[in-house]
Amino acid sequence: MKKANLEVRGMYCAHCSKAVENALGQAGLLSHVDLAHNRVEFTYDEEKISLEYLRRLVKRAGYELVIDERKTFDRNKVLVPVALLVLLFSLLGIVHHVLQPFQVEIPFFFFFGNDVTFLVLATISILVLGIPFFVRAVKGLRYKNVGMDFLISLSSLASYVLSLYLFITNMQRGIDPLTLHAHHMDGYRMTYFDGTCMILSIITLGHLLTDRIKLKADKNYQKAAIEPPKDSTLVYPDGTTETLDSDRLDVGDTIRVLAGDALPCDGHVVKGRGHIDESSLTGESRPRLVQVGDKVLGGTYLQDGPIEMEVEKIALESLYSSIQNESYALDQRKGKLSKLSDTIAAYFTPSVLLIALLSFLVCLFAMKLDVEESIVRACSVLSVSCPCAFGLAVPISSMSGYDCALRHGVLFKSGDTFEKIRRIQCAVFDKTGTLSTGRMHVEGFCGRKDLLPVVKAMEKNSLHPIALSLVQWLQEEKEEEIEAVQEIPGEGLRSGPYVLGNRRSVQGKSLSAELERFEEEKKDTSLVYLSDEREVLLILALVDELSQDSVDTIQELKRRGIHVYMVTGDRREYALQIAKRLTIDEENVLSEATPQSKASLLREIRKKEGVLCYVGDGINDTLALKEADLSFASYKANAIACSSADGLLLRPELSALLAALDISKKTYVNIIENFVWAILYNVAMIPLAVLGLLPMYLCAALMIASNLTLTLNSLRVRSYRPERKEKRR
Repeated sequence: MKKANLEVRGMYCAHCSKAVENALGQAGLLSHVDLAHNRVEFTYDEEKISLEYLRRLVKRAGYELVIDERKTFDRNKVLVPVALLVLLFSLLGIVHHVLQPFQVEIPFFFFFGNDVTFLVLATISILVLGIPFFVRAVKGLRYKNVGMDFLISLSSLASYVLSLYLFITNMQRGIDPLTLHAHHMDGYRMTYFDGTCMILSIITLGHLLTDRIKLKADKNYQKAAIEPPKDSTLVYPDGTTETLDSDRLDVGDTIRVLAGDALPCDGHVVKGRGHIDESSLTGESRPRLVQVGDKVLGGTYLQDGPIEMEVEKIALESLYSSIQNESYALDQRKGKLSKLSDTIAAYFTPSVLLIALLSFLVCLFAMKLDVEESIVRACSVLSVSCPCAFGLAVPISSMSGYDCALRHGVLFKSGDTFEKIRRIQCAVFDKTGTLSTGRMHVEGFCGRKDLLPVVKAMEKNSLHPIALSLVQWLQEEKEEEIEAVQEIPGEGLRSGPYVLGNRRSVQGKSLSAELERFEEEKKDTSLVYLSDEREVLLILALVDELSQDSVDTIQELKRRGIHVYMVTGDRREYALQIAKRLTIDEENVLSEATPQSKASLLREIRKKEGVLCYVGDGINDTLALKEADLSFASYKANAIACSSADGLLLRPELSALLAALDISKKTYVNIIENFVWAILYNVAMIPLAVLGLLPMYLCAALMIASNLTLTLNSLRVRSYRPERKEKRR
């Protein structure tokens, strides 16, 4: 299976994206269209389906799937000059109309103001500019998809046919269309060719301008400037190496990365140390020091080294690949606003058609207008209405918020995150690896020193922060040969007769007086117990190192009225000591928690506090991450935690969570602004069109202005910088 993320040309509203998804669905593909970037993402079997076949399916729906930029004809090279010329000549003709009542005769303008010139311009508009709209409208009907293209096609064709009829009628009355275009003359019936020209030229240019704005916004922010290498150096257990395609790497492979090379996939360091430049993913300019056990991400590069890393995710499934393909942000879980936007867009176009029909009947029978004027007002309704505004209200703002969050070290994985996060009333943090750095130092030990090699051998099989710290501390110790190591969630590790873990792992086992005194003396530290089936053999005391900004982040959350809880599997005494350093209230500390009890504890907190957010990093947080209303996997989270969470913190700084809160609120407000604009615009303009206060050519200009206004407003979110807001406080 292969993942594809390709450009689609000709999409401008939610109806367009639905048509493309339906077209690909004919090949049995589940796709998702990113209307904000005019792209579609899907996974296909390249041995069974070719991209050329998919391109033809999309083309049958009226859109262009770009699979090879070099072989793709850019129709804009034809449409842009034609649209500009039609618009220019139409404006000159309109100037002539404006000057006529004042009896101002300027031969230059008069040439452009006669019916023959407008007939030629309107015909060119229909045959060149109108064809893309007509094709998409007709093909859309095949999929029962009536969208903006249908409205544009109907209004432009109706005005053209009506004008052609009036043009012929004027000629039958003996009025010369080439020399006279004077609506004040007796018997002359004014044509509306200018409306046809303006509708098609303005909307064509407006759509192209919207695409240019989106493209420029994308170029201003490149989500990933580093391309992973095509080839990688595979290291075999015997030390020999082989160069092979990065796409052929498998989970568990060990690869060597040299200084200056990009990392091809996600994994963790197994040998060496160096500085990683992660600016391509997180926007963080400062390189990060990585050493044995540290997590590294594909799409970043090694500044100094070399290092050897074990592959945890193949290149296709790496975080870099997911970001490139927008697979997280384009998750099928949509929020209420997104669903509302889709619903309104689906019903708005049929509603506009009904309003246009009613306006024709009202003008003809209630207002006693003639048929021509009634048709013109109905066409004006079709031209001025803007269903695109409802279709674009959410996706462009959401994608802008997604991009902004990514620049500030937060990756959202579902479409409803923006709505969820703004409502959180409390935040629950796992301690180790989240509030703490995961780096711990050993303050002392008591018991059988000869078993330290056993501790090292067992901990080498775990990526838990305590395990990594102990392995680092015991690096000079010889490694004992032991039986296979089994992980006991919430307790520790088991190997043969030995169990290495927390206090729960030694319940019911005997404890010598010396070990009991050591346990009491070190009650404010994190204790690791090595025991056999009957007694405790060794105790090691470790002290956590807090994340550099964890205290500031917690204080800021509390300042915002968000209650903060800490949950940990550590003993109560040690948990309270850490909580005191973090300024977390004693009653909000949940200690000695198991993976199962974490989920039940969250349910109790939700009853007391309301909507809650959970931040964790390990396999023992999986149930809690799924139980929370909103969940984030912290910077060093394992693959299981990452897959269970709603979002990922891509930076070690916990303040990324504050940025996520600010950006989400900004995005939500921006979406509401778009909805308000779309509603006010349509509510104001449609009645004016019915009353005949808006000329047909002005209707098209107003519709495009509405789309551009909404697009520009949505893109403002990309430039939002929450850290500036914090600095002003």
